[in-house]
Amino acid sequence: MSTIREIFKEPKPGLTTTPPPVIPSAPAPPEDTRFSIELREPACIPDVQQFRSPEVKLDQINLSQLPILRAATGPLPPIRLEASYSEAVTLRQLLTLAVDNSLPIKIAATEQQAKKYEVLSSFGELLPTSATGYVRPHTWVQGSQITSPDFFQIVYLPVFKGGHDVFSLLRARHESRAAQYFTNATINDQLLDVYLRYQDLILQRALLEIRIKAVEVSQTQLQMNEDMKSAGEGTRFEVLQSRSQLLRDQQDLLKQQVDLRHSAINLAASLNLSPTVNLIPDERSVSVTHIINPSLSIFDLTKLAIEHRPELKRYEQLRLAARREVQVAAAALYPDASLFIVNNLSSVHVRGGTSSTNSSSGGVIIPAGTGLSGGLINVGGTGATSMPTINSFAAGFLLNWLLPGMGVPAAGRVLALKQHARKVALQANQTFVDIMRDLHNSYLDVLNSRAEIAVAQEAAVTAAEELRNADIRHKYGIGTNLDVLQAQRDYISALTRQAEALIAYRKAQARLLHDSGTISVDTLTMGRTW
Repeated sequence: MSTIREIFKEPKPGLTTTPPPVIPSAPAPPEDTRFSIELREPACIPDVQQFRSPEVKLDQINLSQLPILRAATGPLPPIRLEASYSEAVTLRQLLTLAVDNSLPIKIAATEQQAKKYEVLSSFGELLPTSATGYVRPHTWVQGSQITSPDFFQIVYLPVFKGGHDVFSLLRARHESRAAQYFTNATINDQLLDVYLRYQDLILQRALLEIRIKAVEVSQTQLQMNEDMKSAGEGTRFEVLQSRSQLLRDQQDLLKQQVDLRHSAINLAASLNLSPTVNLIPDERSVSVTHIINPSLSIFDLTKLAIEHRPELKRYEQLRLAARREVQVAAAALYPDASLFIVNNLSSVHVRGGTSSTNSSSGGVIIPAGTGLSGGLINVGGTGATSMPTINSFAAGFLLNWLLPGMGVPAAGRVLALKQHARKVALQANQTFVDIMRDLHNSYLDVLNSRAEIAVAQEAAVTAAEELRNADIRHKYGIGTNLDVLQAQRDYISALTRQAEALIAYRKAQARLLHDSGTISVDTLTMGRTW
């Protein structure tokens, strides 16, 4: 039996040893090397050098055509997915589609359009008021029927309405601008949501690759233990242990297929698409992508947030609108003044017995017998008399001061709206505090996730070396099968954490873009090196 010193002094041909890696404190992740997980050729012992670069390559996987897994109890077919068809999409396509097709954005845009029409309605209060009417009364007096049709048209020109019309227009403009900023904020939120769900889809796809690799490694380990048992160097207990590990990996693989499908369904729902489509990311690898300048300090980001966050601008407009609402309510305590112009057409028709007929102009009664036009008296007789139509014109000034409840209800409403305006101002302050909190948290998340990439990279190297050494020790009878299984679990966990670290860095940058108010389709998809 060889000793551990002899084994590591003269390694078996084809196997190499590497010194323990030195984990740096927080280096910047390299960008010029590549890391890939090749799944075509299963191998129990991974190549350590492939983990030296923070990039995960994704093979094209057709979930409906995954190979049938051979379990101890027989064939284990993959989950049958309910999707009708699959479609490969890019990140820019999804973000552009989200802006055009997302339901929250459409709802916000509809509300914005409604506020624009309210501005038009408030502007109409500044225009003159027209009143047009036609009256045709019938009166019976001493057997005579008197008909006096009257057509009038009145135009009121508002001079002073307590400021109700002007302040209503200003309030509507502020509310319209607030609705516009709310639409911008909704677009930012949806872009972030779609980006995060797309990254979740990529992560689940990478985890599916890792789960397939775990099954292949377990199958290789099981086959090796069975060969060793046949050669008399292994035990049935070790074979059962490897078979149990294989079954667990197969179960995780089946669950991962469903998790990947769940991510595709959630992404389709965010885009207002049918859940029957199975969205597949066109991205072939998961690498370190910088979408925000790492040299920006927290003070630079704070300035960007104050300048670009639509939530701050929205609450500023809502605060101004609340102040204008107070002035609109106070207008009820002031008198109304307006100019008016009246145009009147009237005439009188008399039928039947003894009657006295006269005509009027603008409601002014002309006494009979004055000799003026329209002044006729028809005493006796049973005929009908018609007067010619008289056209009259009047203009004047109208002052009206109406105080329902002696002005107490209006005064109470003014006081209540002042408190409401105070509440809106406090909400604006709270929004600013929340934005600053989220900005600082996102900035720290970016720094932390960037450092975790290097740690996860070195952890993958260590786990690969651990599995390689455990396999060597087991072959030479120094180690146990449990050591190999534990090293195998550590290896798969390290791969999983490395993929999660890469995606977490992308998500943290996207949240920082959102919290600084600079998120857009271009900033999310440019991916540049600073």
